[in-house]
Amino acid sequence: MSSEMDNFIGLSAVLTGFNKSVLSPFLDPVDIKSEYLPFFKQKIAQESGNPNLVGQILEKYSSLSAQGLTPQQIGAAMLDPGNGADFVLACRKLIFMWYSGAWPTLIPANGSTPASTVSDMISAKSYTTGLVWQVMQSHPMGDSNYRYGYWAKAPASLSDYTGNGGK
Repeated sequence: MSSEMDNFIGLSAVLTGFNKSVLSPFLDPVDIKSEYLPFFKQKIAQESGNPNLVGQILEKYSSLSAQGLTPQQIGAAMLDPGNGADFVLACRKLIFMWYSGAWPTLIPANGSTPASTVSDMISAKSYTTGLVWQVMQSHPMGDSNYRYGYWAKAPASLSDYTGNGGK
């Protein structure tokens, strides 16, 4: 039986397109997943008014995963509008959180003001570990694990960053 964290990482991998080993490496000194899971649970319960919604989302992921479906099939099933607006929005916010390290707030249209989205950074650690930096094959301003002069070489392939080996 999978743990809540295993299901969270599995769902996150399916929705972001990153391999589980990138989101939750064996040696993980940053451990952003341990910050993201409780934050996700708290924000979704608060915003949806349903304290069980994240549990329902993780259960659905676990059930779909146990059926041997491909990641693409699981992702499509998780984002199916038939799951309900709050369910799908929670999955979309999970994607946003992993990529940006921030939490999105949707502001509905109001008279002459169009709908918009604003976001609040979760933490300094979440900013530097956002997946967007890996997709851009870059690093956040003010934080880099690269050596001086790294820009003189061609970047590694995107699959090296996502952990999906060219898939």
